[in-house]
Amino acid sequence: METKLEKLLTLVFVCMITIVSAQKQLIIGNVLDDSQPLPGASVKIKGSTKNTVTDIDGKFIFNDLKSGQYSVQISYIGYETSTVDVTIQTDETKDLGTIKLSQQQKSIDEVVVTGTLKNTEARALNLQKNAINISNVIASDGIGKLPDRNAAETVQRVQGVSIERDQGEGRFVSLRGLPPFWASTTINGNRLPTAEEETTSRATAFDFFPTELISYVHVNKSFTPDMEADGIGGGVNFITKTPPMKTEFKVTLGTGYNMKADKGVYNLGLLYGGRTKDKKFGYLFNVAHFIRNWSTDNFEARRSGDEGVFRMELRDYNGVRKTTGVNTAFEYVLSPKNTFYLKGMYGTLSDDETHYKHRIRFDKFSAANNTARVELQNIHNLLITELTSVSLGGIHTLHKGKIDWDLSYYDNRFKYGNIPDKLNNSYYVIKYTQSGVGINPNYIADHGNGPRAYWKADGGKLDYKDPDALFGFYSDPNFKMDASQMRFTDLEFYKVFVEEKDKIVAAFNHEINASNKLTLKYGFKYRDKERNARFSDIFYNWSNGTAPLLSDYGQYITSQPNGSHYLSEMNAHIGNSFGPVLSTSGMNQFWFQNQGNLKINPADSESLEYNKALGRNFDVFEKHADAYGMATYKINDKITVLGGLRLSNTHTTVKGYSVIDDVLTPVENTKNYLAVLPMVHLKYALNDKTNLRFAATRTFSRPNFGDLTPGGTYSEADNEFKGGNPNLNPTYSLNFDLMGEYYFSNVGILSGGVFYKSITDPIFQDSFIGSYNGMNGVQFTAPNNGKTAWLGGVELGINRRFDFLPGFLQYFGTQLNATFMTSEMEKPSGRKVALPYQAKELYNIQVFFEKKGFNARLAYNHKGKYAVEYAETDINDSYYGKYSSLDFGTSYQFTKHLMLYADVNNILNKPLIYHFGKNEDRPEQVEYYGVRCNLGIKLNF
Repeated sequence: METKLEKLLTLVFVCMITIVSAQKQLIIGNVLDDSQPLPGASVKIKGSTKNTVTDIDGKFIFNDLKSGQYSVQISYIGYETSTVDVTIQTDETKDLGTIKLSQQQKSIDEVVVTGTLKNTEARALNLQKNAINISNVIASDGIGKLPDRNAAETVQRVQGVSIERDQGEGRFVSLRGLPPFWASTTINGNRLPTAEEETTSRATAFDFFPTELISYVHVNKSFTPDMEADGIGGGVNFITKTPPMKTEFKVTLGTGYNMKADKGVYNLGLLYGGRTKDKKFGYLFNVAHFIRNWSTDNFEARRSGDEGVFRMELRDYNGVRKTTGVNTAFEYVLSPKNTFYLKGMYGTLSDDETHYKHRIRFDKFSAANNTARVELQNIHNLLITELTSVSLGGIHTLHKGKIDWDLSYYDNRFKYGNIPDKLNNSYYVIKYTQSGVGINPNYIADHGNGPRAYWKADGGKLDYKDPDALFGFYSDPNFKMDASQMRFTDLEFYKVFVEEKDKIVAAFNHEINASNKLTLKYGFKYRDKERNARFSDIFYNWSNGTAPLLSDYGQYITSQPNGSHYLSEMNAHIGNSFGPVLSTSGMNQFWFQNQGNLKINPADSESLEYNKALGRNFDVFEKHADAYGMATYKINDKITVLGGLRLSNTHTTVKGYSVIDDVLTPVENTKNYLAVLPMVHLKYALNDKTNLRFAATRTFSRPNFGDLTPGGTYSEADNEFKGGNPNLNPTYSLNFDLMGEYYFSNVGILSGGVFYKSITDPIFQDSFIGSYNGMNGVQFTAPNNGKTAWLGGVELGINRRFDFLPGFLQYFGTQLNATFMTSEMEKPSGRKVALPYQAKELYNIQVFFEKKGFNARLAYNHKGKYAVEYAETDINDSYYGKYSSLDFGTSYQFTKHLMLYADVNNILNKPLIYHFGKNEDRPEQVEYYGVRCNLGIKLNF
């Protein structure tokens, strides 16, 4: 039987064969400035209703023309309008070649400098202005004006967008205050597979993807039917660089300094591309390599049973991160009507991390002698993320439209490196314990859950605002961990492997110009996905006599790197208590020398072998089959309406494990659902500078992978079953957007709008009572679909150059934007709360200065606090605290070929904070990353 994929490929093949038919007259051309394509340019034939816009490569096409004379007019924000007269004969394709536009000049004395931020803003704003949907666009040169090193960080400056960080670097993208897994993140229009150490959601971690590979970023606040609509919050599409129209060779060399690590930062970028003399074959090779030493100081308070802290963890991280990105693109112009392309991409992030964790066990406090236990974890691991993709496609012009198609493959994986060896590659931990450490009894209380330390807000002495009180729990202020008293406790191999493959993504789109006013479009998309997740956490104890002391490994002992500077930002002195630790080579040697003295502890270990960790060992097989149809109708020169429907069918099979009668048993579940997604867009162009937009759309988000696992574990002692729910329904949202835009003549925009989302079937962690294996009264904990929720907000923004001011002030400008939001959802218990991950406010403030070849920009970014997890009482809710950052970037264009740049990142060095309850006085996690700076040159030939 013919499969859906085979039918789709047959359709593509038939369409390609028919492409050579119907040789009507065409006009084609490319619009550029001195060196770059100008996408989003308005192109029209004077005296007629025919008009179009240039694509991402600056290309345009007029088809279905009669023979005769035409006057083609090209206009662009910030550039002089150009007109080209052309005569076309019967069955002729008239190629106008390259049409160069020049920047507008304010006066005869003004010096226009190529390569300023103005060129970049013009390209981005023209794409945004001519789009039918509500969106924001960033161009590659604009990305380079600030120290944003990965794809996630590029979008944090856009209104309504925030990011989550890991070790100070952007990782996950969130739109309009919704969870990252409710946003669609795509590269060249295809949603990426996900693979991450701890997260089992559909959110893609973008810290592996360097900005140097990006040509444009489209932040779509509303979807059109020809876009994948698996994203309630919206979507971010990263467009990679393509072959240039003329030969380019660019080199970036940089070095810098991480103040907290007290070590260097290094980056290298290469780009080489161009075309053959006949312009038929284009090629691009783009490589970025970024090495940075980093350091993070962190403390975390662990709570259990009540508001008391049973364990305080003092975490000191140091590491070396290496990011490598490779983007290759080839293009072959078979004829003016037929272009084929081949793209390949590789991105990897490797993080060699050394981590020393000091754990103060308040729950092990002995009132008889006022002592407790202190634990030292020596941790070394190499975290590796790798993405590989390849795409083959074509674009074919017909006499009344065009066809494009694409076949792609993606593979994204996360794994640990070979530490301590290739067989046991893991997050590797060796723990020592020192008992009898004096603790100030004034810190300890027992309210029925055992000994605890309490925050000042709960009547205790732990005070986040006072470091002496926060870290003053040792009864001896001169206490220092003693290697001769620290005895080996256990060794741990924490293993994670995740691989998600889109074995094929096949897309086909056909656009039909039915008339000068009506454009029809339909298409199909198919994805075959496989995701494998493996997890185990194995503990070893000493099995041969008395366990050794830390001092027994004297040759492998070292002082803790940067330990004396631990939490210097807080003026804390707790680092003085840090004693000697194992070096990384010492950790490896411990395993090599003592394997015969170590024995697995099944009680503490989690793996399938011991009928545990069932929720993290599962396979997902998923097939997406989408079809859409849409129509764009120009009622008149001012009003354009787009309406259409997208159908997205999802077939999911999940294979996992369950324990039935104490036997590990494979289980499998299949679910199929069809998402019906109508969409309507209205664009009203009041004049050439002003747009009013409205969108009413329905979008959805598929359940996270971790929530779909069909297996679970039953604990007889607790009479509790924990598992997933493979029968979850997707979450749907009705979205309404209203946005107004005014575009300034000399490149800039004033915008404002409102949005509202009505959400159904949001997914919660639910608890209920049922029966299991004939036993009644079993408490089940699993994700479930909840009741409705809603989100509303306001977005405001301005991007303005001060060229209307006199003298020196005319070289300044600003970009300001702010988003204010509110939301509500109801938990199954009836408690009404805001949506998780929804901050009430997001805003960016940027001030820039440009004169001739000099550019400087200062950028402030703020994100309000938001809840990550909800309990049943406010005091136990977990919040991601408010976060503010300040970055500075500057550059000077010495010549056409040479630029010097300098960056300073994280100037304020504000901490990342998680806290219990709405206030920061009960911190759960606090991290400092330090200031980073970079200096380098860019060569362009």
